[in-house]
Amino acid sequence: MRMTTTALAAFAAAFCATAADDPANTVYNAQKARAAKLMPENAKRVQADFKGTPGQVAWYAVPAMSDVMRIADMYPADGEAGGVVRCVLAQDEFESCSFELFAFEDMTNVQLTVDFPLPNDLRVVKVWFQNGNGWVSYFADGGLKLTPELLLHDENLVDVRTGDEPGNWARQKGKDGKTSYVWISAPKDLHVNGTFNAFNEGFNDAAKLLPVKLEKNAFKQFFLTIHPPKNQKPGVYKGKVTVSRQGAKLAEIPLAARVLPFQLPMPRGYRNLNEPYMHSVMGAMPHCSKEMFGGDEQKYKAYFRAWMQSLYDHSVFHAPSIDEKNAWCVPMLREIGYPLDVVFGSIMAPWFGLNFGGRMSYDQLMAHKDAADRCHAFYLKTLGHSNILCGHGDEQDAAFVTCHREAFRYWEQYGIKVGCAGHEPLLTKGGYAYGFYPMAGAPDNAYEQARPWYEMGVGPVGFYASQHTGSENPEYTRRQHGLLGWLNGLTMSFNYEFDTRGFNDRSYELYKPMVISLANGQGLMETIEYAGFREACDDIRYATYVKQLAEEAKKSGDEDAVIVARKALHYIALLKPESADLNTVRAELIEHALKLRKALGK
Repeated sequence: MRMTTTALAAFAAAFCATAADDPANTVYNAQKARAAKLMPENAKRVQADFKGTPGQVAWYAVPAMSDVMRIADMYPADGEAGGVVRCVLAQDEFESCSFELFAFEDMTNVQLTVDFPLPNDLRVVKVWFQNGNGWVSYFADGGLKLTPELLLHDENLVDVRTGDEPGNWARQKGKDGKTSYVWISAPKDLHVNGTFNAFNEGFNDAAKLLPVKLEKNAFKQFFLTIHPPKNQKPGVYKGKVTVSRQGAKLAEIPLAARVLPFQLPMPRGYRNLNEPYMHSVMGAMPHCSKEMFGGDEQKYKAYFRAWMQSLYDHSVFHAPSIDEKNAWCVPMLREIGYPLDVVFGSIMAPWFGLNFGGRMSYDQLMAHKDAADRCHAFYLKTLGHSNILCGHGDEQDAAFVTCHREAFRYWEQYGIKVGCAGHEPLLTKGGYAYGFYPMAGAPDNAYEQARPWYEMGVGPVGFYASQHTGSENPEYTRRQHGLLGWLNGLTMSFNYEFDTRGFNDRSYELYKPMVISLANGQGLMETIEYAGFREACDDIRYATYVKQLAEEAKKSGDEDAVIVARKALHYIALLKPESADLNTVRAELIEHALKLRKALGK
């Protein structure tokens, strides 16, 4: 039986009325108790920080990338009271800075206006309900937990109801212009598929930040993302965010951004700068079809482009997966700027179901040979090369690998690399036959797993799992998908998965939705972990740039430049990626880059 939206809403209200203090909501109940205690105490701490004269609204400059789960009662111990909101960034880089507001009384219709000379985007961090494992894990938990995640222009796009009806309700407008709300946090046993369509044109964010609500004695976080043009003149740029209500100024927050005199390169491998570092996520291509837009090809392609532009702007540079069905998008991808020198593709081979061993028949081998010929011809015509990564199977066992390895030679002759995500049997039974390898394992324990593959000349080698995507923590996302794997010798981030429809964090039995970004009627939504994923790649890009400059300096013949280069490489070599403060690492890499540029006369 499928419930209507109205019936589901009525059922949700009846269920939620008894759920607020349900033992299943252990985490949320603890959050409520903590907030009741800490919020009045925080008011006193804020007054002390501002020497008793904070005004109606106070602000704290805080790190955009942080392990701190910033919710209403979480005092920003890592923040600067009344501080300048700062960032340092390269030309054409997207970089976020952040601040929190604290109000001493309830306020509605609070406006934030940015006056800044560089292109920017200000969003409010939406705290909403995730399951009880929110922020820390991708596993399911039956209860609720308030968790910061969404970066919105309109904080009312999702209605977060506390009290007697805890849960998230998505706002959407019908074609008749009427607004309705859909329950999107039902427990897994009550979850009804099809009641909420994230791709609905009526479910979308505003174009710019709308007025917000401030709660008495509560903190609220904001993200400001700055993006200077490629040719932006280096230097320090200053501005402000004005906070006002009904025409009266409540606060004026100073902004400053330093633009560096260079652009970042594409990420390259740590041990081999000639090898690209593949920064992607499984399933990142658009989860939509022309049929979802009523057959309107123009709408479909516009949506497709918005999605791909978003991925590119978040440094997911190797997201494209090209096949016969979407080859039309290649000119679009080139226009956006994607590096298409190596891409994911389709093996075009039949699946014979020989998962439990045996030998391939002559006809089956010839089917693989014909598929390889077709594959090569298609990509040569479509991309001008056949440097393609084609997946075949998933976590296959020894019997499958032994059975299929003989067929992979047909792709190898064209330079097409066949790979499979998985475990030890892929190495022991077919390492010589595979061309790339997303390994099941943790990026901080990667070197010994990756070493045999590199010694055989296989690459790229990356990781997935341990853990999968799904943690909202931007600092964790940044570390896991950035320097942690890069410094351990990996040349690919290819985690599982990109679940853009996972609005209900309690809809699955074992896992929570593995979200980095979410879909709406316009394309991809901003989240703090999506920003963290971008920072992960940009950390690698900064380190790549330093290593490139160091190699140039070592070849310059200038002894002083060589010493500067060796100091930079020494710094990178001693980094402990599992524990180093990544904001400090970024600052140090920038300093080494500037010193190398000076030594090289740039």
